[in-house]
Amino acid sequence: MARKIIEKKILPEYFEAVIRDEKKFEIRRDEDNIQVGDAIILKEWDGEKFTGREVGRNITYVLRNVSEYGLKDGYCIMSW
Repeated sequence: MARKIIEKKILPEYFEAVIRDEKKFEIRRDEDNIQVGDAIILKEWDGEKFTGREVGRNITYVLRNVSEYGLKDGYCIMSW
């Protein structure tokens, strides 16, 4: 299967934590069927517009289908 590149909005406070390498995961709607090996491009969004800053990460782990641990159905946790 070919590697996908997925683009997502991210708010400035979370974007800053990602670029400082403090935040290494995202919890998102599981709408892109993201898999290990895919890439995510996080585009900084200030609530009204894109700021022009973005950062890319390669997905190394995806957690889904564990509602018994509090992860809402239809969501996944991805890490890099």
